[in-house]
Amino acid sequence: MGIHTEYSCEECNFKYEDSSDIFWIDKAGNVHVGMLAVSSSDEASKALASGGIYKYYCYNCNKPVYNFHVTEKSAEIPREYIISLIEKMDDNLKIIDFDSKFQNCIKCSKELELKLEKTFVLDSEGEFHVGDDMDDILEMPTDFSGKYYGYYCKDCSKQINKFVIYENNAELEDSLIKEILQDHTNDLTVFINGSYEYCPDCGDGLHVLSEDSLCPKCRIGVLKIEKRSFSD
Repeated sequence: MGIHTEYSCEECNFKYEDSSDIFWIDKAGNVHVGMLAVSSSDEASKALASGGIYKYYCYNCNKPVYNFHVTEKSAEIPREYIISLIEKMDDNLKIIDFDSKFQNCIKCSKELELKLEKTFVLDSEGEFHVGDDMDDILEMPTDFSGKYYGYYCKDCSKQINKFVIYENNAELEDSLIKEILQDHTNDLTVFINGSYEYCPDCGDGLHVLSEDSLCPKCRIGVLKIEKRSFSD
């Protein structure tokens, strides 16, 4: 279901609109953007590449920043081509990234097919768990948790284990997390969940404009929801 929200500033009446948009790249190399709905999801499912668009705002540049997050892509289309197409579509500030499930071989750099996906947890007692249904364990105190992705490169005869850390409740150092995971597997790659904090243009902090955000225009008032609509 798509959500469209209209905001206005209580001081200067500045207007701002936001919606849950997705994008897809068709076989001709055209980039399409549309609000999340049955029709747009159907188009995205047939595309060479698709994903979500997340909107941030840089108060220093006084511009929105659009994060194109690629979640699905065909082996027919390389990442560099996807990036070039999105960058050329308009002059807006953009961050273009790929979902954590995409992985290249750490030896030959060949893009690999995902073979296995599971949830992992290190509980507060130091016990390590990997499985499909971790709901019961996740309800207990945990040191860190995330997603495990398994790959195999036939060319190199190499198993690659990728761990993406989504929660680090114990605030452990990255080096310690990698050391702990190394005890349970080898040939691993470790990523901390990427959330974009800085503008790609000026390096200043990014913000999500929503209810009670400081107005980008007058910098005095705050944004309030004027209207919200849903579509499927």
